[in-house]
Amino acid sequence: MKKTIANSNKYFSSAKNKEKMIVNSVYTSAKVEGSKITKKELREHYKLIHS
Repeated sequence: MKKTIANSNKYFSSAKNKEKMIVNSVYTSAKVEGSKITKKELREHYKLIHS
């Protein structure tokens, strides 16, 4: 089996972990840019995109 990021990274092991990692990284990037978005808004947006 070929080892890829998707099957070797613990953050991709479940949909919940993947969502948490993406929301946290986007939130951190947004804060650096000075955005006032909240994690709750990001979670809702993520669920809309991936539903």
